[in-house]
Amino acid sequence: MGQAHHAEEAIARTLDAADRVNPSVNAVLWLDREAKSGAGPLCGVPVLVKDCIDWQARPTTHGSAVYRDAPPAIVDAEVVRRLRDAGATLIGKSHLSEFCFGATGENAAFGNCRNPWDTARITGGSSSGSAAAVGAGIVPAAIGTDTGGSVRVPAALCGVVGLRPTLGRVSNHGVLDVSTICDVVGSFGATVADAARMYAAIAGYDPRDPLSFADPAALLEGMDAGVKGLRIGLPRAFFYENLEDCVARAVDDAAGVLERLGCTLVDVPLGEAETLRTGGAFRFVLADVADARRDVYPEHADRIGAEVRRRIELGHQVSGTDYAHCIRLLQQFQRTLRDTFAAGMDVLLTPTTPVTAPLWADATDMVATTRLVARNTYDLGAAGVPSLSVPCGFDRRNLPIGMQLTTPWRAEAMLFRVAAAFEAATEHHHRRSPINLI
Repeated sequence: MGQAHHAEEAIARTLDAADRVNPSVNAVLWLDREAKSGAGPLCGVPVLVKDCIDWQARPTTHGSAVYRDAPPAIVDAEVVRRLRDAGATLIGKSHLSEFCFGATGENAAFGNCRNPWDTARITGGSSSGSAAAVGAGIVPAAIGTDTGGSVRVPAALCGVVGLRPTLGRVSNHGVLDVSTICDVVGSFGATVADAARMYAAIAGYDPRDPLSFADPAALLEGMDAGVKGLRIGLPRAFFYENLEDCVARAVDDAAGVLERLGCTLVDVPLGEAETLRTGGAFRFVLADVADARRDVYPEHADRIGAEVRRRIELGHQVSGTDYAHCIRLLQQFQRTLRDTFAAGMDVLLTPTTPVTAPLWADATDMVATTRLVARNTYDLGAAGVPSLSVPCGFDRRNLPIGMQLTTPWRAEAMLFRVAAAFEAATEHHHRRSPINLI
C-alpha cells in the first residue's frame, strides 16, 4: 500500500511539473494522464520514452509531419516491454529531432525543444526532449537513442547523465532505423544511479535484433568499488582541440578529481587524429539515413523539415566508394581503441562537447551545428564502444558542461563505477536548472 501511494504521488508530481514547465521547454510531446506504476525495481519511477520507439496503441511520430497521423503501434518495442516488466511508470513520449537526424533539437513539425538552463539555447539532439525533461525536473529518467551522439550531446548540454551502451547491448526491435551499424537505445538520469537503473532494466539479449548479443555478466557489478588504481587515458589529439576555455578547464578539473581519488592519468596518443578530423563517420551516417528514409523521400519531401531534407540530400551525394572508405577508416579506429584498452587503459576521458549550448540564433545551419557539438561523439559511437556523459561543471552563464567516459566494449559497469565515484566527490549533480525551480 505504501509503495503504491508513493508511486501515485510521483505520477502526480510529474504531471504537475510537465504542466508548469513543458510550455517553456517543449520537451514532452504526449502525456499519459492515466499512467499507472507496476511492480519491480523501477516501481514509482516516471519515465519518458523518445517518440521513435513503439508504444502499443500509441502512434509513433518519429518527430515528423509525415507520421503525425500514423496508426497506433501494434506492439511495444522491446525496451518499452522491459520497462513495463521492471515496474516503471511510462508517463509519455518525448520530443526528438525529426527522424532522429540532427543534434540541435530543431523540429519543423512539433516546434523546437528548448534548453532548461536557457530557453534561448539548443538542447542538443536528437534525444532532445528526453534530456530536456530530465534537466527541467519533469522526470528523473528517460529513454533515448544514440547514433552519433543523440544521447550524449543533449545530456551534456542539458546537465544530465546520458548513457550510450555497447552496440547490441540493448534491443533496437521496435525502434526507428537510422544507421544499422550505429543505432543504440540509451538512458538518461538526473544522477548516475538513475541512468544505471534504467540501463539495467532495458539491457539484454533479443533474438529479433540481429546485432543483439547474449552476455550473462552482471550489468552493474562493482559500481560502488571506487576508482583507486584505475588508469584514465586522455586522448588530447582531436578530442581536446578547439575547446571553449570553460570546457577545457572543467574537464581538466574533473580529471584532477579522479586523480585525487586514486586514478592514474595517462596522455594517450590514439594516432588517429588526422583521420578523425575528416569526419568519415559523419559522412557514412548521412548515407545510412538517406537509405533508411527512402520510404518517405522523395514522395513526402514537402512534409519533411528543410534542414532534415537537406541532410538526406547530402547523404545521396555520398558515393559507394566514399562509403566503403569511411568504413575502412572506422575499422582502423576500432583497432586503435582495442589496442589502447589492451595496453592497460581502463577508461578514456574526453569532453562530451567542445562548447556549451549554442544560442538558437547561432544554430540556424543544422549540419554545421551538428558537426560542432557532436564532434567528440560521432566516431566513438560508430566504433560501438559504450560511453557515458556526466555533468562536470558550468560556464560563467550557468550553462552545464559534460565529460565523456568511454570504456572497452561491454564494460558499462566500469563507466558507472567511475561516474559514481566522481559524482560522490563533486556537487555538480545537485545544481538545478532555472526552469526546474519554477
